[in-house]
This record gives sequence, C-alpha cells and structure tokens, in this order.
Amino acid sequence: MTSRFACRILIALGLVGPALAAQQTSPPPEFGEVIEVNVVNVEVYVTDKAGNPVKGLKRGDFELFEDGRKVEVTNFEAIDRELVQIAAAPNAPQMPASAAPAAPQTPQTAPEERLNLIVYVDNFNIRPTNRAKVLQSLQDFLQGQLAPGDRVMLVTNDLGRPRVRVPFTADPAVLTAGLDEIGRLSANGGEIDRSRRTTFEAIMNLHRMAYETPIDLVPCDRELARLAHGFAASVRSEVLRTLGAMKLMVNSLAGIPGRKALLHVSDGIPLTPGEEMFQLLIELCGGAGATSGFGDSGSIDALPTFDAREIGPQAYQAASEGPADAQSYSTANELTALTAHANAHQVTLYTLQASGLIAGGDADSPLGDARYLQFPTIRSTIQDNLQGSLFTLANETGGRPIFNTNDFSQALTRMREDFSSYYSLGYSSPRQGDGRQHRIEVKVRKPGLKVRHRTGYRDKSSLERTADRTLAAVLHGVEDNPLDVTVQIGEQTLAEKGQ
Repeated sequence: MTSRFACRILIALGLVGPALAAQQTSPPPEFGEVIEVNVVNVEVYVTDKAGNPVKGLKRGDFELFEDGRKVEVTNFEAIDRELVQIAAAPNAPQMPASAAPAAPQTPQTAPEERLNLIVYVDNFNIRPTNRAKVLQSLQDFLQGQLAPGDRVMLVTNDLGRPRVRVPFTADPAVLTAGLDEIGRLSANGGEIDRSRRTTFEAIMNLHRMAYETPIDLVPCDRELARLAHGFAASVRSEVLRTLGAMKLMVNSLAGIPGRKALLHVSDGIPLTPGEEMFQLLIELCGGAGATSGFGDSGSIDALPTFDAREIGPQAYQAASEGPADAQSYSTANELTALTAHANAHQVTLYTLQASGLIAGGDADSPLGDARYLQFPTIRSTIQDNLQGSLFTLANETGGRPIFNTNDFSQALTRMREDFSSYYSLGYSSPRQGDGRQHRIEVKVRKPGLKVRHRTGYRDKSSLERTADRTLAAVLHGVEDNPLDVTVQIGEQTLAEKGQ
C-alpha cells in the first residue's frame, strides 16, 4: 500500500496588537511549502514450519529490498487483531452493571484498517457438488470468523462476467441468504470435462483406426495433433475470459480504502490449457508407451504405441513437437499480468480448490471419470495445470493457495490468521508516481521462518489514484456522500458527423 502525506510548513512573522487585530479584515499571508512523502507499506505474514503465525518480531528482524536494492524500514507495526475479536466475543467477561457503559459499544475500525473480503465464486470453473461443500464451510466461516468492522462482498463469475451478488456488508444474515442464492445458480465446471472426454475419444479412435488399417492411414497421423490443437485453443479462450473477469473485479477494488483480500473459489484454472492432449500424443507416438502402460496387454484395449521418428516426417513427432505445441497455449504471461495488476491495486488473492483431494475416477473430481485419465502421466498433467495457476495467483500477491484438502474449515481459519496477525513494513520511496512496476522482497533474519508478501507494487500517479477512488465510489458506494450528490444520465445528443 502506498501513502502520501502533504505537509504544509507555516511560518508566522511579527506580533499583532489587539487594535490591529480588530481591524484585520483578511487572514495574514502564509509562507510555506508542500512536501509529498511517498511511503510504501508492505504487509508481511511470517509463519513457522507448521504454518502457524509467528508473533513478537521486531523491526530489526526484517530486511526489505526494492528492485534488489536494500531500503530502510522507516515504519513498522506488528498487527494483532485477535484482541478485538476476543473483546467482542459472546463469552467475554462481563463488566459490573455500575461500570458498564450506557449503551453497547462496538469496536470501531478506521477505513484504512478495515478488512474488505471479496468471496469470488467462479461458477464457470466449478462443479455443483464441489461448490455446495465449499459454500457450507464459507457460511460457517463468515458467521464467526471475522472481526468487528470487517466487510464481505459476494461475487460470482458467470460465463466470463463478474456479478456482485451481495454488496459489502457485515450482516451475517444477508451473507447467508447470498450464499444460498449462489448455491442455486448453474455451474459450468463439467463442460471442460465433456469436451476433454470427447477429444480423447476422437484421438484414440483415429489412432486405433490407423493401427487396424495401416494401408489407408499413417500411424500417428498429424490429424491427431489437429484435434489436440483444437481442444487447447478452445480451453485457452475460456481461461482468458476467466482471467479477464478477475481483472475487471480487481479494477473495481482499486480505490477502496483499507485492506482488500479476494478469495477465488473454483475447481482450478488450467495453467497450460490442453497440455494433457499433447501428453497423450507423447504417450502414443513418442516411444513412451512401454513406460506408461498404453502398450501393455492389460491396459485399456491394448492401445498401440509408436515411435514417430521411425515412421517419418508424415507422422506427428510427438516427442519433440508435443511439449513446444503445448506451451504455445500457456497462460503464464496472463497470470503474471493479473498478479501484477492485483499488487498494483493492493488486492491479496487467496485461491481455494473446491474439489478437495484429487482422485481419478470420480465424476466430481477435476480429473473427471474418463477411463483414459487413470494413467499417471495424464492425471498428473491435469492436476499440476489446475493447481499451478492457483498457486501463482496466491503466491505472487502474498495470499495462500488452498488445495489438496477436504477440511475447508481449517484452511479458512488459516486464512483468517492472515487477517488477524501480520507485520506492516513501510519505507520511503524516492519515486513520485512513476507508474512503473517495482519488485519487493522481504527477508527475516531468524532461520526456519517462512515469509509471504506481495512481490511488487506500482507507484500510481495522483490522477490514477483519484480515478480509482471515483470508480470504487460509483460501483461499491464506499465513499461518504454528505451532500447527497447524485449522477443522472441525460438524453444523448449527437455532435457533428454523428459523434
């Protein structure tokens, strides 16, 4: 988070007598200078080997670097909001009646310190059964795990467009109703499974035909690669829509004061869409069938495998071409851009894989129930792809990825620990709104501790920060409006030449 403070230095000269003061009709002139102090604040989460938060660290325990250059930590604060939570708990010790205040007092949280949590349910990349399990855990979490003053907004991604289901609120009843509504919406996570299964079967059938009728068809024909390319391109298009929807959501949060965390709930987003299809071609045509089991008598239909290098250039050279073709559909650059975008707007991303522990052969698993996916190389490729994106989004912004667990309640409690206990490190940057990305690194001098924080920031100009706050006020109503200013769109009148 970047803060600027404008300090006006005033110098009063001379003494003014009572008579002259009475005749004064205008204020005396002021002499001074406006000085902008650019302070970059970094929230740092420190945990031990077991993942438990580490408290009690001092300023001297940290080292802070910007773009590889060590900078001085000028502002330091150890935050522990557990005290606020305990004070507001129902079982907190009661004061004597004589000492109690006249009216109940709710701990007040300054807007700059308030937590704004966005629960973002990605309906386009989640299965209904998995979503139902997570929504129940989320309901329990939101009922009792947030501190007073925190606010929550519920958002869904529906066909590549974010939609606010419940605006920022601290009302548990409103949040429960909103989660119930989300649970009744359609979820399209199974669409990729069906497309994947159809493509797998098409590749396998064409491959088998070439084996059974070698006179008419060439084994490992390049038509197999065309099918793989078609699937990868289709999935990549949908992934880009998903990332675009998240970017829109992050944009709208830029001007909201306080801490901002977005919890992305899905079954996973493919990091390299379609890579499993090219892995299948490597198994069939790369000479690796003997190790994967495709060519064994006990495997699925005793699938034939070939080494395309022995067939000739008319065959798809899967061993050499497959990896490069797969990486041509990678979304790594788009993910990196999204995390940089989130860091620029001080939005921490948390990711939760709703499918839980992944196992093949389960219709609710992101691996689907297709029989071809029971082979280790295909299964691990899909699993690594789905989790790789979740890890990148969380790791680069200082959040936590949550996967390979069916205990969502415990995982959400870990996330809450981040909201409650962290360190705020600030340093004075010599830049004044240069608009560039800058890399941040934090080290702890004590061994054995793990540090998480956003990996960069962008120093925004004053104009951009003003635009951010205006957008946040319009979309989310986060600014006070004591004058009840409203905006109305009047009838549009075309100018010359229809512009």
